[in-house]
Amino acid sequence: MSGNHSLGGLQVGWGAVFGLLNLLLGGGVVTAWIKLRPKMREVNASAEEKLRDDLIARVTKLEGDATVRERERDTERARHEAELGMMRHRLNNADQGIEALLLILDDDDLPERLKVKVQRIRDLRARQKDAEERERDTIRAAGLLAKVAVPLV
Repeated sequence: MSGNHSLGGLQVGWGAVFGLLNLLLGGGVVTAWIKLRPKMREVNASAEEKLRDDLIARVTKLEGDATVRERERDTERARHEAELGMMRHRLNNADQGIEALLLILDDDDLPERLKVKVQRIRDLRARQKDAEERERDTIRAAGLLAKVAVPLV
């Protein structure tokens, strides 16, 4: 086999043929891609590692923030429970004071007009206690329903 061939009437060697094929088939691009492929893998792996590290850092920060917020809620809840306890105590004291006053006014020697007003106060307080009891029952029922409610999905 000889090293010279004719291409369109021109004498060319194998080097020229391979050079032309290389140029036509994009051999330089393929060579560059083959040479850069390991570096591209390294860049991708590095980017994935950085993304993973960033996500782990974010999750760790969010978990820490959630713990802080949970402690704040617990502190706030304890403060509210203490305030509610104090309000209940004050309300019970006021209620006992009114009951004591009504007992003092429960006297046969009182004028009839005053006896009627004392009875109206007692009736009003009885209606208020009934309304409070119904409201407590409603709140309890709502709490029970919330525990057993099944979402409609």
